[in-house]
Amino acid sequence: TPSVVIEVTTVSTAITTSTVSTTTISPGPWSDVRLPTYLVPYHYVVDLQPNLEPDSTGKYWFNGTSEVQFQVANSTRFIYIHSNKLEYDDVYLADESGAAISIAQWWLYDMNQFLIVELDAELVQGQNYSLHTQFKGELADDLTGLYRSTYTDINGKDVIIAISQMQPTDARKSFPCFDEPAFKATFKIFLWHKDPNYALSNMPFERYGGWKRTEFEPTLRMSTYLLAFVVSEFGYEQSFTSGTPPVQTRIYARPEQVLNHNVEYAKNITPVILDYYESYFGVDYPLPKSDQIAVPDFALGGMENWGLVMYRETALLFDAAINSAYSKQRVARVIAHELSHQWFGDLITPLWWDELWLNEGFATFIEYIGTDYVEPGFRMMDQFVLYDLHDALTVDALTTSRPIIAENVTTPDDINALFDDISYSKGGCFIRMISEFAGEEAFKLGLKNYLEEFSYGLVDHNQLFSYWEEAILATNPKNNPPENFKADMDTWVNQMGYPVVTMKQNLDNPLMMEVLQERFLLDPKADPTLPESPLKYLIYNQLYNSVNISSFDILYDIIIFYSYLLNNSDLSMVYPNGKYVIGNYEAFGYYRVNYDDANWNAIINQLSRNFSAINVKSRSQIIDDALTLARTGLVKYEIALKTTKFLRDDYDFLPWQSALRVLSYLDDMLGRSEAYGVYSSYLLYLVEPAYYNLTWTDEGDHLQRQQRGSTINTACSYGSIDCIEHAQTLFHTWMADPSNNTISPNLRDAVYCQAVANGGSDEWDFIWGRYQTEGDSHEKSALQSALACTKQLWIIQ
Repeated sequence: TPSVVIEVTTVSTAITTSTVSTTTISPGPWSDVRLPTYLVPYHYVVDLQPNLEPDSTGKYWFNGTSEVQFQVANSTRFIYIHSNKLEYDDVYLADESGAAISIAQWWLYDMNQFLIVELDAELVQGQNYSLHTQFKGELADDLTGLYRSTYTDINGKDVIIAISQMQPTDARKSFPCFDEPAFKATFKIFLWHKDPNYALSNMPFERYGGWKRTEFEPTLRMSTYLLAFVVSEFGYEQSFTSGTPPVQTRIYARPEQVLNHNVEYAKNITPVILDYYESYFGVDYPLPKSDQIAVPDFALGGMENWGLVMYRETALLFDAAINSAYSKQRVARVIAHELSHQWFGDLITPLWWDELWLNEGFATFIEYIGTDYVEPGFRMMDQFVLYDLHDALTVDALTTSRPIIAENVTTPDDINALFDDISYSKGGCFIRMISEFAGEEAFKLGLKNYLEEFSYGLVDHNQLFSYWEEAILATNPKNNPPENFKADMDTWVNQMGYPVVTMKQNLDNPLMMEVLQERFLLDPKADPTLPESPLKYLIYNQLYNSVNISSFDILYDIIIFYSYLLNNSDLSMVYPNGKYVIGNYEAFGYYRVNYDDANWNAIINQLSRNFSAINVKSRSQIIDDALTLARTGLVKYEIALKTTKFLRDDYDFLPWQSALRVLSYLDDMLGRSEAYGVYSSYLLYLVEPAYYNLTWTDEGDHLQRQQRGSTINTACSYGSIDCIEHAQTLFHTWMADPSNNTISPNLRDAVYCQAVANGGSDEWDFIWGRYQTEGDSHEKSALQSALACTKQLWIIQ
């Protein structure tokens, strides 16, 4: 094996001053990107001092000391621990009595982000030791690890705060640590700060050790990526859960956001969601407090740090006077998502990142349950089809997709790539499907037993599947899959993709309908056997079907039947001659459905005569299936487009948003062709009844208010003169009196965009000027989006 030259820091004893030398070190076990398991950390003491003032070169720094206590599972002469972009002043090792252990040398192996310590003698198996370090790191504005964030206060002054983002692999950028989820430990945190700033971390502060040092209570056993640090002068509002003892919940934000009461909504719904989750999961929230903070510069929507959840401002703050119904829904959804992580991800944690779906899939599905509880008028369980099922089905039909349980995950880049639609949306769809066929009682019982058994520990999918199967067998055994739960569910999580189920008349026996399934791919030329899968893309599918057994004119009854289907096998049912069958009724299954022309036309006729006879989720899914299948040639476009004709009469948010989303492909394909004129005329033909029915008056329920803004934007985009003129009138009224924006919050996205799209440099410059001075993050986002609506490219060049 060739040697490599790297920089090495050598020390002779625990108290010897470090010296730097260059030597030749042969590659060792540290060339493996994963940590070994022979050192088991159980407690950290971390003391950090972020300096919020720059040095003479304009850089910002933090200083720190760290002690990690660990037990030796197997004797070794090497300690290696994660470290990234930290500079060390001292490294020493002590045994349980505090006596120094002789170190031969230590060095940084940047390739795998390790601090490596070589000892003169082996550590003793079964003994406890502590590694002590003194270090500094740059307090950069890179949104990772411990970093600095800057905002402008109401006086126009730039204010700097220190904030953290550890997930997935950036705790090592804040202090040296065993930075993998499996290495759970407790943490004692100290943070230094200057007045008027104060400090926050995962646990309540224990005491102040002077005017600028906050000591926090030790954490419960947890993974490094869930640690959180804040030094700021933010304000907060607080409330409490109804439990015994009650949990303190605080919402932190910039002082002006608190003064403007923009934390009120989050303050009100947080304890309600926490109480509901405790009841739903049957497991208590284990911490004494639940802090949530809105950060001006934050890379994610939210981050589930245990006891100190962080959000970008648009995901936590809400001002009813200027923010839309969608903004309110987004705040509720993200809060419900991150609070669900306090159980799924924090209390129990996947053994490795390849099963990230056990965190994010659960949070994706449970966020709908939590939001539906606090805001039943939002119809969140219906909206799952729009925001997660359709996204997952689109991405997972590509040959570049991946299994839910990822393969070959080793490096930080591999890990970061897993935060995608497969972990979140497909994971959520899979869990939703299980919830439906298992039944709510079994679903919840399995989760309760799973959470109780593995609290503060590590999990994988095998344990989850085992507890669900036990719960199904205990509550309703007939719902258990025909082989066994694990074997059948493994066909979903261990291979990419999903099937298309085809229901068609049996030509040999016209009284019967065949039900077949095969792998679905968006590219009709792609090989459905590639990439190779050990399961050969065989999937045990749970079918949810609706059969209309009446005439078209009067719907007497709907039968829901449930069965299993495996590739290369088929089911048969009576062919609904003159009637129709709808597969995947209410879109609980993770698959698409195709029919023969006769059944497609029967469904289209029913939609035209009485669309409300078909559930709204199914109406939404019929459009998405038909137009997606048409892209691959499995359905004629003549039929697919006919599935949208009922939208002239149906103004519901779900089928309209499904249609606009899937029709965007035709927008892209036809945008520069002669056919676009006919296509745009058809879209205007569809939307005009909704446009005139919904009007410009901002009223109605939650989804009607969202649908109105979407309808206006659609009508204007496809050439409605009345719509364009109305939007321009509202916008120019605002331009004439900039301090008095009378445009309804639910219409602002549409009005801003259409005014810029159909205007010139004056409109664009006005939006740009407002964007530069706007203090509300939601409004700033709407203004930013409008800037991109111009059709005159020279304006933005």
